[in-house]
Amino acid sequence: MDFEAELEKFQPSLEIDQAEDAIYGNNTTDVTDLIQSILKESATADSKKNKSVEWVKES
Repeated sequence: MDFEAELEKFQPSLEIDQAEDAIYGNNTTDVTDLIQSILKESATADSKKNKSVEWVKES
């Protein structure tokens, strides 16, 4: 093993504050976000269906 080459590749880890910024600053969608979005769309679609059904019944 070439220790000199390995030392040249070494990159120190981020400090805690830098790591937090990198993690929290990353705007990715996770499973929870996807489920919330699907439920919101489903609720919107259901409310539209219910309104149209109520309108038909009233006529």
